[in-house]
Amino acid sequence: MLHVFANSGGTLRWAKEVDGGTGPLPDSVVWLDLLNPTLEELARAEALMGVKLPTREQMVEIEESSRLRITPEAVHMTVMALVWADTDQPRITPVSFVLAGGRLATIHHIDPQPFLAFRRRVTRHGFPGASGEAVLGALVEGVVERTAGVLRRVGLELDTMGSRAFRGRALPSRGENRDDTRTLKRIGHTGHLIGKANVSLASLERMLTFLARGEGWTAAKPTRRWARAALQDVTGLNQYARFLAGKVSLLLDTTLGQINVEQNEIVKIVSILTVSLFPPTLVATVYGMNFARMPEKAWVWGYPTAILLMLLSAILPLLYFKTRRWL
Repeated sequence: MLHVFANSGGTLRWAKEVDGGTGPLPDSVVWLDLLNPTLEELARAEALMGVKLPTREQMVEIEESSRLRITPEAVHMTVMALVWADTDQPRITPVSFVLAGGRLATIHHIDPQPFLAFRRRVTRHGFPGASGEAVLGALVEGVVERTAGVLRRVGLELDTMGSRAFRGRALPSRGENRDDTRTLKRIGHTGHLIGKANVSLASLERMLTFLARGEGWTAAKPTRRWARAALQDVTGLNQYARFLAGKVSLLLDTTLGQINVEQNEIVKIVSILTVSLFPPTLVATVYGMNFARMPEKAWVWGYPTAILLMLLSAILPLLYFKTRRWL
């Protein structure tokens, strides 16, 4: 899908009438947004930009020279954007930015939420920066803000789980149902999401460092200025993501430790009950043997005496365990 945005009196507008055409794109185009493009759409975009746009295979390469490179005609940059962060399957997807001749082309095969929000903003209100570098800055800032929002939400969720984990009770109170399996899944999902966000922030940090330095290409001063400001934000978010990763590790260790303590408590209770029930079982076994001569069988109080012996043999071990604080 090809979205075409053109300069209309100094304001960026969505040129919907040329999105699905087959002819050449007008010279007033400032931004080409290609979402999972077809070969025909790529050809139209390349004809206007005057450069070859990266393919899907080139976008997933991890070498730094492939993601950030300068050619005589254009500047090519690829970052990993966090997508589907509000679902159970967060992902990172490569997004390529190509600056050539004052125009910007973006290529991505999954639509990040900041791109969708920026297109809606341009459609409703326009964008007063009709240049490729201005659009690049707005898109990158949107990706950074989106990642910051995800990390903020993750931090609040970790605080909630941490308050439950460190409240001081090894066993749940009466009537409380604590699902340890669900808790472990939530912790694992949170750690997985933080890892994806960390990868995205690392790629953004490299790209912004590249833009802030402006080495090898004539970046405008406003571009270097917003790149330096965004770089500070990304550096802080990267540190915060590492802090959250450490918090996830601590919370996971705490949860596993509590599960282990609960299992030990259950085993201890079962063991104590087994030991306390052994003496009365022994007494009952002795008096249940079929011998001809057992004096107690002829006693008037023989049966109550046997019951009393069984009760005492069960109560005395429990009292002993209580004095030793094993119960």
